[in-house]
Formats: sequence, C-alpha cells, structure tokens
Amino acid sequence: MSKPILVFLALVPAAFWTGCGGGGNNSGGGNNGGGGTGAVNPPAVVSVSAGQTTPGVNIIVPTPASSPAPNATLVGANGSQAFSSGDVLHRNSAATVIVAGTGLNTSMKASFSGPADITIGPLQSITFTNNSKGISFTATVASNAALGARTLILQDVNNDITTFAGGLEVIP
Repeated sequence: MSKPILVFLALVPAAFWTGCGGGGNNSGGGNNGGGGTGAVNPPAVVSVSAGQTTPGVNIIVPTPASSPAPNATLVGANGSQAFSSGDVLHRNSAATVIVAGTGLNTSMKASFSGPADITIGPLQSITFTNNSKGISFTATVASNAALGARTLILQDVNNDITTFAGGLEVIP
C-alpha cells in the first residue's frame, strides 16, 4: 500500500513543474524597443482560448511615438456638441463631426470602419468652449449607406492610432 503513495508523491511535483507558465517577458521591447517606430502592419488573426497558451505568438504593443499620444474621447455629429457615447449620422446627409481628445491634429488621416459609404472632408482644427483643442470634418453619408455603428479611426503622421469604437451610428 505504501508503494502507490510514493508514486503519487513523486508525480505531484512533476505535474506542478510542467503546468507552470513562464518563459518570455512582458517588457514590450521586441525588435523595435517599444519606441513606437515603424509602419502599422496589417492585422493578423490569432485564435485564443481561455486558460490556454498560444504557442508561436508574440504580441507586442509599442509605446506611442507621439506626445501626447492621440486619444479621441468625445464625438458628435451635430457640429456643436460631442458625447462620450458618440452620436448618429443619417443616410443621404452631410454632418459636421467634431472630435475632442488629446493629440488630435489636422495632419491625421480619418476613416470609418465598414463599407466605404461615408466620405470624409478635410480635417479642421477647433477650440471648444473650455479652451480644449479638437478636430472637425464633414462626413457625407451615401443614400444607400449600410446601417449600424461605425468606428472612427484617426491615424497621425507617426502612425499612432486612436479609435472611437462604434462612435457614430448610421441610421435612416
């Protein structure tokens, strides 16, 4: 009877050693030193499962190259107010979109997620009543624009990106 207990006791530490994660580090350094340099790479789909490791995948999030880093915090589509919850755009209309946040400037490229059925005019610098800075642009929505939420994507000259997820919803 003592023999099975000894085998069990010998296997328990081995199970803990093989079950421990580790390896790698979270320094974020990677090949580019975490400095936020380089072009934005196309997305790569990685499938993960809760509690499982994903071998061969090294996800690096570099630090922003811009200071201050761009961060869109408020969006509005009526030209006079911006909201933390976003706003709506109507099909077959044009709206003045205003965006508040840090690091926003007229050198940025603006786009929306989804189909290419919203045209974005030139970005303009604006100052809000509290003296904070932001940007505005005209968004022209096609008459057959797909309905639903769109994410506003702003990319600066250093390839730093800020998004406002689902920030503008196209409605009839």
